[in-house]
Amino acid sequence: MTGCCLLEPYAGLAAGWPPDAAGVAGGLAGMEGLWSLRLLGWPEGAWLADLPAGLAVVGQGVGLQVVGLLSRRVLERWLERLGDGALAVELGRTLAAHLAAEPVLAWGRWRLDLARPRLMGVINVTPDSLSGDGLDRSVAAAVAQGVAMVAQGADILDVGGESSRPGAVAVSVEEEMARVVPVVRALAQLVDRPVSVDSCKPEVMQAALAAGGSIINDINALRGLSGPLPSWLLAGEEPIVLMHMQGAPRTMQLDPRYQDVVAEVYGFLAQRVHACVAQGIARCRLVVDPGIGFGKSSAHNLALLRHLRVFRGLGLPVLLGVSRKRLVGMLVAEEEPARRDVGSHVLAALGVLSGARIVRVHDVAGARQAVAVAQGWCR
Repeated sequence: MTGCCLLEPYAGLAAGWPPDAAGVAGGLAGMEGLWSLRLLGWPEGAWLADLPAGLAVVGQGVGLQVVGLLSRRVLERWLERLGDGALAVELGRTLAAHLAAEPVLAWGRWRLDLARPRLMGVINVTPDSLSGDGLDRSVAAAVAQGVAMVAQGADILDVGGESSRPGAVAVSVEEEMARVVPVVRALAQLVDRPVSVDSCKPEVMQAALAAGGSIINDINALRGLSGPLPSWLLAGEEPIVLMHMQGAPRTMQLDPRYQDVVAEVYGFLAQRVHACVAQGIARCRLVVDPGIGFGKSSAHNLALLRHLRVFRGLGLPVLLGVSRKRLVGMLVAEEEPARRDVGSHVLAALGVLSGARIVRVHDVAGARQAVAVAQGWCR
């Protein structure tokens, strides 16, 4: 990709983004139907001399950005003047993604209409889960938990056998497979819901799919699959969640740094989507996750949450995982993960209001109520 177009419906200036928005917006502040736009990484050219009112240039050279607020009508007229160059194509695609109807994930016998936000229930078959719910290879307990989650309203069950908490040590392929595959197989036979495998190891993914799994949830965004993507992955229809993570779980929280966390996470996900599609994965299979808590400080996480709507510009469903995370603990002053559910539900509801279509949760019953209220608020 040549450059990046960060677009979102205007929601006020309190968060201080876009930079210098108050200065460039002028009398536009408070008007309805405005969009906040940032253009980064685009080469200088004649287009800079034809910026609409409300946009301004910030920085110069490789650090040049165009930022500001403008209406949809002004944006569309500018797109017409830009012609068919790379900037016009990408900006037009981004705007169209924001205006499109909510997508439908359809594969095999499954169909998830994301006009209704969906709940992904977390099942950790690990001894060291950050959230305190690890079941340590107990197939019976994991299956019982999954059945209960479905009864409470879960739309997807996500089974993981390797902790990704900060400081976690990697486990072997054999150990992870022994934890995950029996649970996936049992749940696939017992519940009428798609079962997701939370893994970044191709061997575990393939075995879980063969056992009845229906979704791949990869915190490493398929970067762990060296060389060309395997034929079993390319030939499948299963959705694939691509998540952003800076570093690896063992060290990711030691000193996470970004110059611009929203732009960098967006750019990473855009690049991973492009790479996957270029290797033959159908774009309609992909879901993106900004990776809250994965190589990010609390300030980074909050910035991503405040501007979650930006990620709708990728044209793909957004998955949000905030349940029981340290960010919630910090906000509500609660050290015990299992007592962070109320704060988690508030963030889940705010995430849905900001465009998240799948929410990964531990307490399904509470999250279902919070998400239902958020959805009702939007009607």
